[in-house]
Amino acid sequence: MSPIAMNRHFRRASRSRRGSALLSVLLASICLLGLLAVATRNSVVEVRDARRGLEDVRAQFVAEAGLERAMAFLTQAVDNTSVSDPLGGLSTLFAGSTTLTPFVGEPLMDGTRRVGAYSIALTRVDNTPASISIAITATGYLPDAPSALPAGRSPEAWCALRRTVRYEIAPSQVFDYSYFINNWGWFYGDTIHGNGNVRSNGQFDGGGYAASITGQPLYDQVAWSGSAATLSGYRDDNADGLSNGLDGGTFSSWDIVNAQNMNGQGVQASNQHDFQPTVPMPNLTDLGQYESAAVAAGASITVGGVTVVNGVLGDDAGEKQNLYLVGTDASPIVISGAVVVRGNVILSGVVTGQGAVYSGGNVYCPKSVTYKNAPAAPRPTDNTQAATEAWLTSNWNKDFLGLFARENIVVGDYTHAWWQYYVGLWMGDALNQSAEDAGADGMPNTRNGRDGILGTADDDVLEGDGVFTIEHYTEADAAAGSIPAGKSVGDPIPGPGEDIDGDGVYDASTSLSNVNLTVPLNTANWAGNMPAAGISSYGSIASLYANRMDAVFYTNHSFCWLVLGSTPAKVNGALVSRNENIIYGTPSLEFNHDARLLGGASGKAAPWLPRELMPVRTLSWKKLDVDPNRYAGAP
Repeated sequence: MSPIAMNRHFRRASRSRRGSALLSVLLASICLLGLLAVATRNSVVEVRDARRGLEDVRAQFVAEAGLERAMAFLTQAVDNTSVSDPLGGLSTLFAGSTTLTPFVGEPLMDGTRRVGAYSIALTRVDNTPASISIAITATGYLPDAPSALPAGRSPEAWCALRRTVRYEIAPSQVFDYSYFINNWGWFYGDTIHGNGNVRSNGQFDGGGYAASITGQPLYDQVAWSGSAATLSGYRDDNADGLSNGLDGGTFSSWDIVNAQNMNGQGVQASNQHDFQPTVPMPNLTDLGQYESAAVAAGASITVGGVTVVNGVLGDDAGEKQNLYLVGTDASPIVISGAVVVRGNVILSGVVTGQGAVYSGGNVYCPKSVTYKNAPAAPRPTDNTQAATEAWLTSNWNKDFLGLFARENIVVGDYTHAWWQYYVGLWMGDALNQSAEDAGADGMPNTRNGRDGILGTADDDVLEGDGVFTIEHYTEADAAAGSIPAGKSVGDPIPGPGEDIDGDGVYDASTSLSNVNLTVPLNTANWAGNMPAAGISSYGSIASLYANRMDAVFYTNHSFCWLVLGSTPAKVNGALVSRNENIIYGTPSLEFNHDARLLGGASGKAAPWLPRELMPVRTLSWKKLDVDPNRYAGAP
């Protein structure tokens, strides 16, 4: 081929390649533009989806805030009547309807910025004498609830949640212990024996003494077949994965100190449980619920075949308010169920049957209190489940007595100079304070907080400030209908704040004057088997050697006891008190926990024990696909 022909061919080939390249670039550009358009469109969708997802999260946050607001609303209703009727405030809310809407379009604020709004509906889904279940439906809206938006405009986002909760009353958990003190607890003695669990809501102090604590495993339930007891729900509180009877021990809501010389399973490192949540004391300021139960159950006390209490003593016109009882082997005090005495109770001697006595005043035990048909042994042979079930089976129907005082429990001869001196000395000790200026935690000697340093964040600044800090009924309570009958806006709410005993009145530290009898010992003032001629002096019926107490004791004030003699002093049941003023001059002091107190609401003793509101339980929680509050009207 000639050079000219070759050059012409090259030019034609070059032009062809340039045309192909331009076409390829054009096609690539078109593809790139398409990809960019798709990517841009996808990005817009993703940003929109991300924004919608963020708004959904924000709406759920607002709904959750609504749930918390509803729980606070219910808690206030409970607190308003917790002393007299723990469930009464909740029942009152639903007196007119099973459903109410206390908050519609309630704004949720972050400082001055409006986050959104929520609406709440409350529905009573179940109600028994001992429990009430409530479904809380809360809807969170952005930017506002439908009722607050212009016509035709819908919320940008919403989320509806439903939480169903249950409030229930049951025997107080304070009876899980052989020794429970709602203050600072002390085992100052080498020969003190806590046979069962021991606990204080304040600090527990072993004082460097060689006292012993055995502990007691706890169970959720006990079943009685008619011939045998079966425990279930073993609580592995030392978290070793075993159900071998080596649980239980020493518990405190503050710290456990000076226990280095103490003995027993209950003081092993794995069985010392400090800084635990506080266990609340039940309140006996208002005995109305116990009076109703006593009448409904037909509870009674008889002596020598004569009924001296029929349900309630002191509720009928002209009826005596106080009860005097002395039992003997030949003519024991026979108790059936839990009775209520509106005044003071003096009880000693031999008791038979099963039940309890609630006193609106002080309970006095001038001499020993003993069961006629007592359990063969105060405690099981060991703490295993098999031994505990065997003990329960053998003693299920043996005698049982509860002595529960609204005020104080006084054991022995309180008029004796020695009793007055020793009990008064310990009662007035700075370590044993009981004045109702104890701060937010209701516990004296905690002003500096757990870190022990004044001026830090954990200080209890209300303690010792000279102000009785309590809550009062408000206009909001009136609007919700949760103020009890006989109370008004501005009246103190019994129980919350520093009102430890729940009477709405400031109490100074307990003193000897609080245990003195002010009612003459004669038949004009006392029912029961008071001698016809009356009693000339308390000392004539009392003793410093009252060394055996077969009973479960409860008081939210003080348990006072001076006991002397050569025989060990024993409480066969349990001792539950805010403060204890016990001085013993006996070879030993024993607290033997009655295993019939085990099993909570299913326990043998459950029907007779003081009750309290259990921690609220969540039964269910779910997100809803529809908004039940969309058309809710203003409350």
